[in-house]
Amino acid sequence: MTIDYQLTLEYTLQSGWLEPFVRGLQQGIATARRCTSCEKTSYPPIRVCKCNHTGGEWVRLSGEAHIVHRCDGSEGSFALVQFIGADTRTVVRLENMPEPDAIGYLKSPLTKNANDKPVLVLTTDQQDKARR
Repeated sequence: MTIDYQLTLEYTLQSGWLEPFVRGLQQGIATARRCTSCEKTSYPPIRVCKCNHTGGEWVRLSGEAHIVHRCDGSEGSFALVQFIGADTRTVVRLENMPEPDAIGYLKSPLTKNANDKPVLVLTTDQQDKARR
């Protein structure tokens, strides 16, 4: 026998070492972390590089990204993208991106979803490119 129970947790997370990344998100700026050992740049940032080094410096990316894989569905369009200047990839929501292999720009300011959670959005809006 089972009993269904819905548990809701509400909490606030401190940005900690990610503070420059979080501040950048709030301003619509792509802030990445470059490893000081192997010089690989990760966006979003990672604490420990694949080379096992923990030292890094914060770098500002242009906010421009290439779509690697795209998925269009009833909940919207999403893509795996690689930001120019980064060695890693991340998932974003697409807005006004009709071409499957388009280059987009990080939307500024940060967008929130229906649950008031931050979402990375890529758009073709030239005004977002001009803000960089």
